[in-house]
Amino acid sequence: MTLEDFLLDGAQPQYADSIRGIAARWSALVPGPALARLDDANLHETLTAWLEEPGTEDSVRLQVAADLSSLAWWRGPGIPPELKARLNQVTRSILVRVADGLELAPRQLPASRLRRAHVLLVGTLLDPGHSPSGGAIDYAAALARDPKAERIEIVHAGAITPAMGAYIQERLGGFPASRGLALISTDDNPDFLAGILGRGPCTFHVWCEPVLSPVISVVSRLGPTLMFTCADEAPVQYADVYWYFQSPDYIRSLWEAQGAPETFADNYVQSLSGPCLDSPPPEPVTRSEVGLAEDAFVIATVGNRLAVEMDEAFITGIELAVRDRPHCLWMVVGGLPDYLSEACRQVLGDRFLHIPYATPLDRLLTTVDVFANPFRVGGGNSANLALGAGAAVLSLRAGDVSALIPESFVASDPEEYFRYLDFLIESPEFLAAVKAEQFQHNARMRDQDAFLANLQKMVRIAAQRYAERGNGLPLSQTVFAPPGILAAAS
Repeated sequence: MTLEDFLLDGAQPQYADSIRGIAARWSALVPGPALARLDDANLHETLTAWLEEPGTEDSVRLQVAADLSSLAWWRGPGIPPELKARLNQVTRSILVRVADGLELAPRQLPASRLRRAHVLLVGTLLDPGHSPSGGAIDYAAALARDPKAERIEIVHAGAITPAMGAYIQERLGGFPASRGLALISTDDNPDFLAGILGRGPCTFHVWCEPVLSPVISVVSRLGPTLMFTCADEAPVQYADVYWYFQSPDYIRSLWEAQGAPETFADNYVQSLSGPCLDSPPPEPVTRSEVGLAEDAFVIATVGNRLAVEMDEAFITGIELAVRDRPHCLWMVVGGLPDYLSEACRQVLGDRFLHIPYATPLDRLLTTVDVFANPFRVGGGNSANLALGAGAAVLSLRAGDVSALIPESFVASDPEEYFRYLDFLIESPEFLAAVKAEQFQHNARMRDQDAFLANLQKMVRIAAQRYAERGNGLPLSQTVFAPPGILAAAS
């Protein structure tokens, strides 16, 4: 079996071209002996051990580490915490060395100006339906609600598609150009950071920028930084404030297992709300429009990587819950290999419905009784849509979705998860109560005035921490990057 064939085995079809690119890249960069006997059992250990060896260029090690992270999402298996810790140690040392290697000068920044100027690093803006892309603009829109905001710059990779441009206009079109709204393409402006610094002090916000982008370590020396974290992933690079919806205790134990410095967990702040399109509940779709019986109990599972995210325990548990209940139906929305779709259909017959793609998804979810989240770390966007559409959400304690619902509805293990599902199916009164409580909880998380207040608090904390590390702690020193340095660092 070739390297390409191995990496494509079990992969989600929509990522096939990207995986072929990884195979070609590794064939050129990684020595043959390290690739010769790769399988799912030794993939991460083999390449982590190679990355730990001296002599390989830093840029190559960052690329291969990033590829391993992508493969964990696109084909599996996930990277065990102990190997994440080793990978993060390798990449963190490289990224700190990149920033430390620049010729730098300390910067004294006035706190009042920092709170009025914001620069968002958002990665590639693909489509409003792509949660990191739509969320980036929602994040900027929350900052724009602040009447004291004088400058909001969104730094992105790639081109802005027409659909993305329309969403930007919808969400930010009312923010006056005179107040400094700008979209900055790193492709068109390789020296973008010099221009940003020339416009004065600012706070940097890291939102779905690639986790190993050297830009993150560089900007953390230039001003206060806030970083959104998710998917149970410990950050690799320093920020003055990390934030998500999980409790600090949960984050501390999680990040410690992945080898993150204690300082990182010390800098974590829990937010009880987040960026979103502040809109009324979606207009319902009638069940007949999508081929559902009006009296069916509909369980939905949604995702872009379901072949990777739905393990045997999850699939078996859902099938057992549905199989002996004629009124129950399992609706799966998203890409699913034919073999898996057909296997589910053989067990459940017409009580299994596969919808490869649904738009708008939030309207389809108004037909759902229970959103059954697989045993995965992602899925936050689809679960958030389900909550807004009035469905009850089930999740294990791990992962993004567990942070979106009240603690009392989070299952500690698969057995408890499916007991909860049985209760919801068998008790209409209990189901109605759960839906109502989760809907109200979600409404509070969607409150954009509350999110702006949280952001303002976090910006103040970040500015204070940046000032306290002006003498070089916990980073070596604050820095200035001369024109062209980012292109060299990347």
